[in-house]
Amino acid sequence: MPPRRNREQQQDDDLPPSPPVQMTPFERANVEMLAGITRMLEYQTERPGRSHEEDVAERFRKQGPKDFAGTTDPLVAEEWNLSRTVGPIGLVLRTLMDRTSEPRTV
Repeated sequence: MPPRRNREQQQDDDLPPSPPVQMTPFERANVEMLAGITRMLEYQTERPGRSHEEDVAERFRKQGPKDFAGTTDPLVAEEWNLSRTVGPIGLVLRTLMDRTSEPRTV
């Protein structure tokens, strides 16, 4: 025979579960970001064929990057490095460099 419970314990067992806690916009954004990362990882593991590194190397070769002529000027070297960058960040950095320094040849 199970041990006897007093009435307070029995009433606590009958209570419905507490309602879910409302997430803040920051928490909701984190959950959505993690879901997106999970989808990306699932897609990458399902994708047969070449590895990600091979895709990046092939894309780099197709761009036909300029050869580095060698220089001791760090701004010229940085500009060359940024010229190889693909995407919106590279465009923003190039725009900022264009505004802050005179154009240099590589």
